[in-house]
Amino acid sequence: MRINTHRILLFTHDVIAVVFSIFLSYVYFTFITHASHRDELFFCEAGIGVSTIIILLFHDNFYKYQFVLNRAKHTVGIIKFLIASLTLLIVFSFFFKIIAISTSRIYVGTIYFTLFMVFLFSRVFLIPVIYYWLVKNKKVSRNLIIIGTGELSISKVKFLNESKKSYYHIIGFLDNDAKEGEIIEGYPVLGKTKDMIKIIREYKIKDILISLENMSNYKLQGVIDFCKRSGRTIHVVSELYDIVTEKMEIDEIGGISSFRLKRTSHAFYESVKRWYDIFIALFFILAFSPFWLLLALLIKITSKGPIFYRPKVVGFGEKEFTMYKFRSMYYQSSVIQHEKLVTEIILNNKPTEKLKTDKRITLIGKILRKLSLDEFPQLINVLKGEMSIVGPRPCLPYEYEVMDEWHRRRFAITPGITGLWQIKGRNEVKFNDQIALDLYYIEHRSLRLDFEILFKTIPVVIFGKGGL
Repeated sequence: MRINTHRILLFTHDVIAVVFSIFLSYVYFTFITHASHRDELFFCEAGIGVSTIIILLFHDNFYKYQFVLNRAKHTVGIIKFLIASLTLLIVFSFFFKIIAISTSRIYVGTIYFTLFMVFLFSRVFLIPVIYYWLVKNKKVSRNLIIIGTGELSISKVKFLNESKKSYYHIIGFLDNDAKEGEIIEGYPVLGKTKDMIKIIREYKIKDILISLENMSNYKLQGVIDFCKRSGRTIHVVSELYDIVTEKMEIDEIGGISSFRLKRTSHAFYESVKRWYDIFIALFFILAFSPFWLLLALLIKITSKGPIFYRPKVVGFGEKEFTMYKFRSMYYQSSVIQHEKLVTEIILNNKPTEKLKTDKRITLIGKILRKLSLDEFPQLINVLKGEMSIVGPRPCLPYEYEVMDEWHRRRFAITPGITGLWQIKGRNEVKFNDQIALDLYYIEHRSLRLDFEILFKTIPVVIFGKGGL
């Protein structure tokens, strides 16, 4: 049974349960209590039905088998979604002035009580029984491969084989250190990790269990990155999973506690973010235009050269674009010493530091850098869609060339003017920690986090701690 089919069947059940509950309530109310005003009852039924189905559509947990099979969580979840449905119903009735709903409180209460009882019986008690019967009779299964052949993997295989509640069908192992064709606990080693995509297609794999020991966090992250390309559900069982930077959630795979990587869609967020990026950029450009003109004049009269510094930088998708900054150095200054410093910082994982007594910086440039005012022309890049207000910083091509592969994951989204590591210590943060914070932002990005970073950037800029 494919997971999409599983969701469709459950949602179909839920719609039928809603209609059936409303029908039972209607029968009770009209024939037992001899209620009149059937038009009013119809508005109640329609409102409750629509609001309940809308909440169900957005209640993602309701369609995860781990949630459905946990009777305690499931019962609490039913109560929560019914409360959410009732809240939505009240909001609807208020804005659309549906008086029938507010004047039929007993009928509304009857429907919600019936809904709770029907869902409790069918979802909490009946569906798990059906599920376990399907698993026992091999009617439901999902093909699984395991990455790693160590003791941790072997213990998990034994557990899955003994579990009567797991619908996972183990196909075999992938391991770079084991011999292909070797049999471990009755399952073959199918190949090395690099063969994963071919094996996934050949055996119709739906889930990947990463079970690795004695591996550095960077190597483990590399394995996870490679597995993510498959588009399959990934579970991580490792002694090191507490340091993995992905967005995960606690899960169970056949009774084994693990982390499941969440595949989150950011389409709505990205759309909204683009609009507020444009609004903020236009506001700062127009509202402070006299100030920017003054800065441009000061730069022009205090040193020869253009007003803007326009380096080529690496951004989204590892593609280059021209970034704008107010020029803070003397025109055509040498960058060789700076390149050596940055290369050493990246290769040796040092905190970002500035050249001491850097004679290339102009007098006005020192003030611009101290208050990060040299960064404000990047609002032009924001309007062009090359940058965002919040996001990982773009980098210069020579920085990109010495980065490790895992460092380059920061280019998965549009770069920003400010970000997490800029407010978490700025120049005091080591390079690898800067990348880790960027990766955390990529996995957890939201409007709330963006605004939190934006507001925390303000005092950092005002007090001039380092440079963005």
